[in-house]
Amino acid sequence: MNDTAPRCDLLCISPHTDDAEIALGGTLAQLADRGRRVWLCDLTRGELGSNGTPDLRWQEAGVASTILGIAGRVQLQLPDGFVGAHDPDQVAAVASVIRSLRPRWVISAPMANRHPDHQAVIALVEKAVFMARLAAWTPPSPTGRIWPGGEDLPAPSERWIVEATLHVCRPQDEPSLIFDVTGHWERKVAALGAYASQFDDTDQNRKTMINDPSFLAAVERWALTWGARRGCRYSEALRTSAAPILRDLPSERWA
Repeated sequence: MNDTAPRCDLLCISPHTDDAEIALGGTLAQLADRGRRVWLCDLTRGELGSNGTPDLRWQEAGVASTILGIAGRVQLQLPDGFVGAHDPDQVAAVASVIRSLRPRWVISAPMANRHPDHQAVIALVEKAVFMARLAAWTPPSPTGRIWPGGEDLPAPSERWIVEATLHVCRPQDEPSLIFDVTGHWERKVAALGAYASQFDDTDQNRKTMINDPSFLAAVERWALTWGARRGCRYSEALRTSAAPILRDLPSERWA
């Protein structure tokens, strides 16, 4: 086996199931359709969520994963509400997943909004990406579960150097990359629809920010805003401190 070859093209790391779909569902579906091997890593079981049990949300995540066409999904057992780069065990868990999947790109999602886990995930992922490259450090294998509809998680390599680390761009920030997801917007909407426990505004569910109809309207508004900048209908935006090294003009046009 070639231990220097990537095992997946993109690994999207999020605190909770549904975060990746909210922030980046169109991009994930589009890359999967292009033959890219896309994996999702949910850091927690979402045990502090207002609606739905962790097992129900995991079942919903499986449906959403099928809709998006991703290669695999792993859910870790980091403490919901207490995600942070300060905890060596949490860094080790994420770094072990990175060494197992050997992704070219790692994206942290969702946007860094008011939820403390959302604010913490960027720093956690960046530290884990750095630690994953250190051959002198061997983290233990994390505890979690694998989506049965996708691939198994391979054994970790000795080390892995990620090509690019990115995070989802907030509306007030300047994007580094914008993906035109117009052709995959309905797939994103369908994937979000799989999370009935989170988005259905029914009497059985507690009222939350995300099951208010205005939330999904805001998700669409963000995509329309990025799309207007890109010259298309819907787009999703990413930020990174890295820059690509080119040998030719890219095939895509610049907006």
